[in-house]
Amino acid sequence: MSRARVLQRRLRALGALEEAVAALRSLSAQHFRAARAPLAAVRAYREAMQGFLAVLGAREAARDAAPAGIVLVAADLGLVGDYTARLVREALALRSECGPGPLVCLGRRAVAPLEKAGALPDAVQPAPTRVAGLTGLLLPLVDTLLSLRREGRLGALWLVAARFEGAGSYTPMRVPVLPVAAAAGRPRLASSPYCDAEHLRAVVVREHLYASLYETLLEALASEHGKRLVTAESARSWLEERIGATRRLAAALRREASTQEVLEVVSAARAAQRASGALP
Repeated sequence: MSRARVLQRRLRALGALEEAVAALRSLSAQHFRAARAPLAAVRAYREAMQGFLAVLGAREAARDAAPAGIVLVAADLGLVGDYTARLVREALALRSECGPGPLVCLGRRAVAPLEKAGALPDAVQPAPTRVAGLTGLLLPLVDTLLSLRREGRLGALWLVAARFEGAGSYTPMRVPVLPVAAAAGRPRLASSPYCDAEHLRAVVVREHLYASLYETLLEALASEHGKRLVTAESARSWLEERIGATRRLAAALRREASTQEVLEVVSAARAAQRASGALP
């Protein structure tokens, strides 16, 4: 195969990669914006649930004897560098401090390093990839966590996820969500004959847990897609450089071939002239 044909095939392959990276960059930017948009509203709703607990004047029963649980929010998709590895290290460090307890892993990429460290997850679920999928993921998860807590198998609950700090920048964080810390300085609500206070408290705790998980997963999605966006941008820049270099090499090869053809034509013409006696 000629060198020119090899370069043309390389250009087609690089062009296909550039189109794929551009599509990935667009999708990551779209999901990144979607994850950032509802954060303020979700945070305000969670804080309102904390305020309601203070108004109710009820506190959760202590469950010091029950083991602490951890929900690790990792990733299932690639092109995020050491994103999952950093979160796994943070979860293992927290587990060493809190002791063995229920471990729920969101994201299958984190399972292998967890098992290698001897921390087998009690449950593994797919990691969220977009905001639209959060509700279907969180509703059964919240019910499962609250059931474990009612049965006395779960004490405190921690979330380990990424805190968004800018596009491509994040920090592994620990978020305590159970027991719920009620906001201080709120007047207590008088008892009502229409609704049992304990039932209302359970509803508010469930809503607070859901909002806390939702807020944390939004932060994680923004961090993950922000990291992927930066990675895709770096890949696009590298591909542009490689495509430009390959095109320059192909152009130089064409000029070299054209020069060689001209030299061959001149040589053939001179040879013909010598054969006819026109040249000495």
